[in-house]
Amino acid sequence: MAFDRQSVRYEPVQTTEQAGLEVVAQPAPSDKFPVNAPSDALPIPVATEFQSQQYLDPKYGQYGQAYQGGDSRGFDGYGAAESGGVGAVAAASSGKRICGLKRWVFFVILAVVVLVIAGGIGGGIAGGLLSSRSNNANGGDSNSQAAANSTGTSPTSSASAIPAIATPGTFAAVKASEGLMDNVKGITYFFQDINTPDIYMWRQLGDDWRQVGKLEGLNPPPRANSSIAAVQAPDQSSISLFYTADNGTLFDAIGTFGSASWRMGQLAALTNYKAEVAPGSGIAASWWGRARSSIRVYYVDSGVARIREVAYDEDKNPRWFITTQEFEQCSQSAKVAVAHLPPRNSTNVMGETIHLFYQDRNNNVRHYPGYNGLWDVTNAETIRQTTIPTDAYLAASINLNPALDYPLRLWYIDSSSRLSFILGEGQSIATDPNFQNLGTFGDRQIATSFPNAVVSNGQVPGGSLAVITWTDGDQARVYFQAGLATNNNRNAATEIALDDTTWQTRIFDVEAP
Repeated sequence: MAFDRQSVRYEPVQTTEQAGLEVVAQPAPSDKFPVNAPSDALPIPVATEFQSQQYLDPKYGQYGQAYQGGDSRGFDGYGAAESGGVGAVAAASSGKRICGLKRWVFFVILAVVVLVIAGGIGGGIAGGLLSSRSNNANGGDSNSQAAANSTGTSPTSSASAIPAIATPGTFAAVKASEGLMDNVKGITYFFQDINTPDIYMWRQLGDDWRQVGKLEGLNPPPRANSSIAAVQAPDQSSISLFYTADNGTLFDAIGTFGSASWRMGQLAALTNYKAEVAPGSGIAASWWGRARSSIRVYYVDSGVARIREVAYDEDKNPRWFITTQEFEQCSQSAKVAVAHLPPRNSTNVMGETIHLFYQDRNNNVRHYPGYNGLWDVTNAETIRQTTIPTDAYLAASINLNPALDYPLRLWYIDSSSRLSFILGEGQSIATDPNFQNLGTFGDRQIATSFPNAVVSNGQVPGGSLAVITWTDGDQARVYFQAGLATNNNRNAATEIALDDTTWQTRIFDVEAP
C-alpha cells in the first residue's frame, strides 16, 4: 500500500504472556509551552478575519522614502555658487584668464581631461560586462572555490535540533460504526505533535493502518499541547474535531475519514468565543440523540473552574450554544472523560446517558451521569481510588451489554505510569428505576503486565488517552504515547487492545520521510 509522506509501521501483537515491551526511564519534562490565561485574552476572530499588519518605526519611512530626521540640507548647495557649495566655480580673476591660463588654453586642457575620463569610464563598464559573462559561462567556479576553501567556523543553527518526525502527544479516537464498518474494524485516531501545533490523522480499515497525514485547514491553529476530542457527528460521514487555540478558546473543525483537508466549524463564532478552556485541563465530546444529529462537548471553564457543556442541536438557533446546566466546580487542570450509552433505537431516546468523569477541587475523581439529558447532582458520586494520581489522564468506555448492566470502564495512568482501569456499571435509572447507580465501581485493574513507565505524564497536559469500543463494547482499544527502547527511545503511539479478556499491545511508529 502506498502511504503519504510519512508512513506507519507496527510491530507484531504482543500478549501479556510474553515478556512485554522494553521501556526506558525519562526525566521529568519541563513546561515548554507556557500559555496566556484565557480570562485575560481577547476573542479570536474567525478564519476569514485574520489580517497581517505592518508596524514601522515612526522615524523611518517606507522603502524608497527619505529618512525623516536629522539635517536635511546635505547636498542642497551642489552647483549653487551663491551658497558656497562644493560645486561652486571660482570667479575668474580676469576676464581673459582662467586659473592663470588663457581662456583657449584652459578649454583645450579641459576637453582633453574630459575625453580621458570618459574613456576610462567606458572601459570599466565594458570590462565589467565581459567579466560577468565569463563568470556565468564558468558556472560561478570562483564562488564555488571560495566556498570550498571556507573554514566552516560559522555557528550551527539551533533549529537543526528540532525533530523532523512527528512525536505523539495528546490523542483522540473515533470508531466508524455505520454500515459494514464494524466488520472491518474501522478506526480513526488523531494525535498532536508535542513539538508543534500540528495534528495528524490515521485510519484503520481491516488490518491495514494508513496515515492520512497532517490536518490542513485548522485556522486558528491549535495551541501547543491542546486537549483534543473527536466524534463521528453530526452525520454519518463526518468527524467533528475539537481543540483549543492559543488563548484557550474552543474551536471545532469538520472533516471526513479519508482526507487531511478540513474546514472550520461554527462553534466558536456562534458561542461568541465564550467557551474558554482552562490551561492543562481536558475536553471530551460525544454524539447525542437520534441519528447522531446532536453533539455534546464538556470542558473546564477557565474563569470559574467549573465543568461546562457546549451543545450542538440542528433544530436550535443558534445550533451551537453553551447550555445553562450548572455542573460542579472542579480542579482548574481537571481532565474530562465521557462514556455514552446510546438510545435504544432510532426512534426511542429513553435511557440515553452521558457518564461524565473529572477531578473535583480536592482532586478526587467524580462520576456524574446525566440521564436523558437531565442532570441531578444526587446521582453524582466520588470514586474512592487511591491509585488515581492528581490530574491523571482519563478516558471512559461502556460495554453495551444490558445483561451485565452495561459494564463501564474508567481508564487512567496510575502513579507508577501503568495503564489501569476501574470497572463499574452504566445502566440508566430512566429505563430501570430499581438500578442502584451509586457505588458500583470496584478495585483497580492493571491493563497490561509490562510497566510502561515512560508515559509522559507531565509532558502533554490535557488528555493523552483515547479509547474506542466496538462489537457492542466488549472490545476496546486504548491509545496513548510511550517512549520505547525498541523505538530508539522516541515516543510512539501505543495501542492496547482488550478482546474479551485478552490483552494485546501494538506499537505504531512514524517513520522518517
